[in-house]
Amino acid sequence: MKLKNYFIYTILLILLNGIDDRTYGQVYIFVGDPQIVLEAGTYKQNYNTGMYFFYKRNWDLAIEMFLRCSELTRKRDKHFSPLTWSYIYSGQYVEAIRSISYLNNRKEKQLIRLVLKKVTSLRKNNKLSKKDIDRIVSDKKDIIKRTRTNIVAMSKHEIIDYGP
Repeated sequence: MKLKNYFIYTILLILLNGIDDRTYGQVYIFVGDPQIVLEAGTYKQNYNTGMYFFYKRNWDLAIEMFLRCSELTRKRDKHFSPLTWSYIYSGQYVEAIRSISYLNNRKEKQLIRLVLKKVTSLRKNNKLSKKDIDRIVSDKKDIIKRTRTNIVAMSKHEIIDYGP
C-alpha cells in the first residue's frame, strides 16, 4: 500500500514540475503600415493599432488612432478611456479635460478629474512623466477608497438604532 502511494506521489510530482508556471498577459502585436490603417482601416483595426501605440508609450500616434476611431463611430465606445489617458500622459491637459465628458464610467471620470486637478496645479509649463502621473493616480485611488469607507462609517452613526 505504501509503495502504491509513493508511486502516485512521484508521478504527481513529476507532472507538477513539468507544468510551466509562467503566465503571460495579452500582448498587442502590430504588423503593417499604420498610415494605411489610419486611412482605410475599420474601427477595430484603428482601436487595436491605437492600443498597440498606447502600450508602447507612443502617445501621439495613439491619439491619432483613437481620434480616427471617433470619426468612424458615433457611439461612446471604449476608445475614449485610452484616448483621455493618452492626452494626460502626453501633457495635453486641455484636450483631456474636453474628452472627459465622453467617458461612460462615473468612477473613472471622478479619478481623471482628480488627477487632472493635481497635475495642472503642479506644473503649468512642463509635462510630467508617466511614472509621476501613475504615482498621482494611485494616491487619488487611495483617497477615493478612504472617502467611501468614511462615508459609510458616518452614515452608520447617523442612523438611529443601526447595527447588527
